[in-house]
Amino acid sequence: MKTKIEERDEYVPTALRQVWEWKDSIYQETKHLSTRDALRYISERAAEVARQLKFRVAVFPDVKAGVETKLAETPPPYGAKQP
Repeated sequence: MKTKIEERDEYVPTALRQVWEWKDSIYQETKHLSTRDALRYISERAAEVARQLKFRVAVFPDVKAGVETKLAETPPPYGAKQP
């Protein structure tokens, strides 16, 4: 993904530049974390902003230490039955 804008590039909308900056800042803040910890961190930061804006806040589910959980599963191939 291209995140840096070079002089030869044509006009890039301000909103797109802001998204690039946001994504880069999140990456810099979470690059040392595991996927689970990074997701928790992002969720907590989003909850803080939501509280400031007086939105309802969903709670990140707590997972017991040592319990292996899957963040996402790959579906079986087309036509195959799920176990």
